[in-house]
Amino acid sequence: MFFEIDLNIIPKVRYIGHVTYNFPWTHFERSIDEFILYIIESGEMYIEEDNKKYHLLPGDCFLLEPNKLHRGFKEACCSYYFIHFKHSSLSTSSLSKDNICDYLLEERTNSLSSDIFSESISTSYNSYYPKIFTIKNETLFSEISSVLTSAIDYYNSKLEHYKLTSSIKLLDVLLLIIKEFVSDEKNLEIYKSPKSSYLTNSLLNYLNREYLSKITSELIEAEFELNYDYMNRVFKKNTGYTIKNYVNVVRINKAKEILATTSCKVREAGYLVGIDNPYYFSRLFKQITGTSPLEYIKSLNIK
Repeated sequence: MFFEIDLNIIPKVRYIGHVTYNFPWTHFERSIDEFILYIIESGEMYIEEDNKKYHLLPGDCFLLEPNKLHRGFKEACCSYYFIHFKHSSLSTSSLSKDNICDYLLEERTNSLSSDIFSESISTSYNSYYPKIFTIKNETLFSEISSVLTSAIDYYNSKLEHYKLTSSIKLLDVLLLIIKEFVSDEKNLEIYKSPKSSYLTNSLLNYLNREYLSKITSELIEAEFELNYDYMNRVFKKNTGYTIKNYVNVVRINKAKEILATTSCKVREAGYLVGIDNPYYFSRLFKQITGTSPLEYIKSLNIK
């Protein structure tokens, strides 16, 4: 089961906290007009919602729905985070898991292939959140625990905007869970997708991350354990760029941002994006943008 969610809308946290039961405990019975997100830290929880039973274990993230009766059906010791919140766009989706996964995987592909320095949004704010999801990555669970602990601290401080701060941190948690869900599905998708599509996404991820480095064909071959010419052909077929051209476009876009927002000189901007030779940088800048770095700076001053 999935919920459709507009990530451009911040949830409204009413109550947030952490509780530990060191003795066997059964969840009480209730029905309230808000969502409750449970994230199990340790132990186990047996909870029934709308006559459906769930056995929650460490790492499980479970979203209770508004106005549905829920109660415990078995005693157990557990430690968990809880967040009571409302969200104006969070609603049950009628789409199948396959359709949702196809959509989210396409969004991941669009994001990886996007220009990281563009002002345009690479993916839609519309997304899907699973009713129950298990976080298997210990590093991620620690990150989420840290965010929630910070949210709880802000909430308990009762300083100005404490509920807004907690709400923003909850949105961060929801985003982390959605991203991890997509990553899990993408790992499964390796066995279903064409090999070239997966290779292209992996290269895009690598190049967007490592563009400041001296990227050579030898380094890429060592990273992916594949022939560079083969990877270059696949990459160009799927993106329209050669690997070298794509790296240069990323670097020049970053240089444009540096020149527009700092007092760096042209030589410094080139160095900051991984191009040491100022003459080569200027020539490449004009080749990609149609104007020289100095002309670009002048156009910014005019504006």
